[in-house]
Amino acid sequence: MIYAQVNDESLKLLEKELKATKDARWYRRLKIIQLSSQGEKVRQLAKQFDVCQATVRDYIKRYNNGGLEILKPNKSSGRPPTTHLTKAEWEELLHQSPCQFVKLNTGARNWTQYMLSDYCYQYLGVKISASAICMLLKRMDISWNRGKLKVTSPDPQYTVKRERIGTLKKKPGKER
Repeated sequence: MIYAQVNDESLKLLEKELKATKDARWYRRLKIIQLSSQGEKVRQLAKQFDVCQATVRDYIKRYNNGGLEILKPNKSSGRPPTTHLTKAEWEELLHQSPCQFVKLNTGARNWTQYMLSDYCYQYLGVKISASAICMLLKRMDISWNRGKLKVTSPDPQYTVKRERIGTLKKKPGKER
């Protein structure tokens, strides 16, 4: 059996914290520790507070190892920062070769999710995981397939010409 080990000094801190808190999650954790120190079994505490026995054991182990500081609920940092690139900007980026970006320090000619993640960190100042890059591209309806060599040109009119060719391909041909 595992029980919370509470001495006289920590019992006073525990009771003071129980009276002062207004957060229900924190109160529940404190109450579990208090009742455990009085001899309540894990199974009874789990049933009483409608939590898993593993959760009760986790609270007790954390308290025994580090006291109230370790037991406190972790604050979420909130929603992670997002990139503010539009779909067109993402597509333009994907049409460029990663080796053109000095900060990436790569000779690669095709983008990978990890390189895009590194690009966001180096150039946009946003830390975003490779899997989040994948979801972001799917949300923007940008197909992400096996890397293919993209033809680029230093010609400033290259983008305009590429778009014109794309529209010509989409137009129906004249019937003969």
